[in-house]
Amino acid sequence: MTIHTSVREYSAAAVVVAFGVGLASVSATYPLGSMFRPGPGFVPLGIGCLIALLGLVIAAETWVGSRRTDEGPADEGMSGPDVFAWRSALSVAIGMVAFAALVDRAGYVPATIALVFISSLGEARRNWWAVGFVAAFMALFGSLLFIWGLGLPVNTIGPR
Repeated sequence: MTIHTSVREYSAAAVVVAFGVGLASVSATYPLGSMFRPGPGFVPLGIGCLIALLGLVIAAETWVGSRRTDEGPADEGMSGPDVFAWRSALSVAIGMVAFAALVDRAGYVPATIALVFISSLGEARRNWWAVGFVAAFMALFGSLLFIWGLGLPVNTIGPR
């Protein structure tokens, strides 16, 4: 990994951490409530903390990746350090649009599976078994959390 790439990745991690900390600090000024009766600041505080944690994970991944000398650069297959990953960005955006279009018509489970499989098309090398496992896990976990746990008015399978 070159110094330019390393500085860029550490800078990106720092921006993500700063955004998460900023979101958490602003949301802490709102009433938090309790776990069973959350206030308006409860969810933004949790999301801010998760975003900050994600930034720390990005920094740790960059650090571990820079310690490996036997592997090639992280950008292999790209023509330069400033190439934007259009394929990945488009596949994730199309996956989100497909989820939004399918969730009311087909249900949460098929929409989530479509989202995961369409988004995985942005990865150059993918393992279809792993993608299928992630899709099944996200559909099951999301159904348990959002539909049965939080009472989201969406069917698991079939139109609403």
